[in-house]
Amino acid sequence: MHRKTCSTHRMETRKESNILTIRNLVALGEFVLLNLCFFATFFFLSKSSSFLETLHAIPRLYLVIINLTYAICLSNVGIILDQRIVTIDKITGKVSKTCALYALFIIVISAFLGNMGSTTSFWLIFLGAFFFCTLCWRITVRLLLKKYRSMGRNYRRVIILGAGSIANELYETINANSFYGYRFLGFFDDRAVEDYKVDANKVKGKIDDVYQFCKDNEIDEIFCALPAGDDRKSLPIIQYAEKNMIRCFIVPDFKRFIKKKVALSFLGDISDAIPIISLRDEPLLDFQNKMFKRLFDFVFSAIFLVTIFPILFIVLGTIIKLTSPGPIFFKQVRTGKDGEDFTCYKFRTMMVNNDSDSLQATKGDARVTKIGAFMRKTNLDEMPQFINVLLGNMSIVGPRPHMLKHTEIYSELINEYMVRHFAKPGITGWAQVTGYRGETKDLEDMIGRVKRDVWYIENWTFWLDIKIIFLTVYNMLKGEENAY
Repeated sequence: MHRKTCSTHRMETRKESNILTIRNLVALGEFVLLNLCFFATFFFLSKSSSFLETLHAIPRLYLVIINLTYAICLSNVGIILDQRIVTIDKITGKVSKTCALYALFIIVISAFLGNMGSTTSFWLIFLGAFFFCTLCWRITVRLLLKKYRSMGRNYRRVIILGAGSIANELYETINANSFYGYRFLGFFDDRAVEDYKVDANKVKGKIDDVYQFCKDNEIDEIFCALPAGDDRKSLPIIQYAEKNMIRCFIVPDFKRFIKKKVALSFLGDISDAIPIISLRDEPLLDFQNKMFKRLFDFVFSAIFLVTIFPILFIVLGTIIKLTSPGPIFFKQVRTGKDGEDFTCYKFRTMMVNNDSDSLQATKGDARVTKIGAFMRKTNLDEMPQFINVLLGNMSIVGPRPHMLKHTEIYSELINEYMVRHFAKPGITGWAQVTGYRGETKDLEDMIGRVKRDVWYIENWTFWLDIKIIFLTVYNMLKGEENAY
């Protein structure tokens, strides 16, 4: 018993040491970057003749404040680079939250200390440079860590309960992605050899053999991939693992029913909560994400409407009026969030006609005016929709709103069509920047658009919105083949 306890203690100490080493390395690098960015900003904006002179000119109170404040923010948000599976989006999200909280602290402290003797531009440049450097640093560390783990270092010893198809898929995924840092040691299953869906040579024993195997091999993690009906056999293993500080993961056998990312929630009291699986994860259901997106939409659209839009309205509105009879704006009822109808605004690009609510624009459409063709090619006809964004019935980024006739037709033909209305429609969207803009000539085109709209809803991040906005601007400048 004493030997087991000592072995477990050494194993857990080794794991914790690896985690702390990675986190400490990342934190140390960020504090170095923090001070370098501060010194560099001070140097370039000051009248100092040398960097050494700059060091002497900086009050020590500044250094204490910027470092102590960042330490508080970093400990509050945390670092996730040591985890086995971390996406770039998650890294960006963590950096954004840390720097946003840090900027908030700096603003408050500056207000109390009279901007700490520095200009607003100084703090904007410093914080912007630090955010960029920190993001690059963490991505670099993550890539180096993945490379390090691919070389067989910083690994976790793992076993898999089960020898069926799910267990085999899990093994193949682990084996194909060495950068996860998993060292696979064997399968365990009670079924007959002829029923194995895995290489029989990799099966190390029955379920009851797991206990001794864990002791002998200092297992770090156990994946329970037993098929439905046999999963109760894993309960004693899970209890044993928790007593011996071995992490357990359940691999549910429902892939034949669900083939995409899902979300797990709980219904009821904490003590006897019932797990509920949602068919899709919707980040925008989170209040914080929803408010952040709405704040960005409101501020961005308000700035656009009082600066650039009046110029566009005067120039384009005059040309529209001079080249064809009719109003400057084209107003059309379209399907919005949760299936609610709203009035969508655009610059009029066609001659006034009776088919605008049912017939899409096609290549060489005689209804499109010359200035209308230009506006469609450059997306300028969509600019009045910033009014919709300000009013709250649209977002800058989201699934494009369709005319009511299309909603009626395609909701009957495509199963997930109405799912795209779980989010506010957008001026631009993921489908539009990935080749699905303009006319939908056949059903496959609309299916492709719907798939991308649903993917956006399930994978939303603020940085995905920023990426889509930049791609939209790029496409506007180079022109798009399907924009007519």
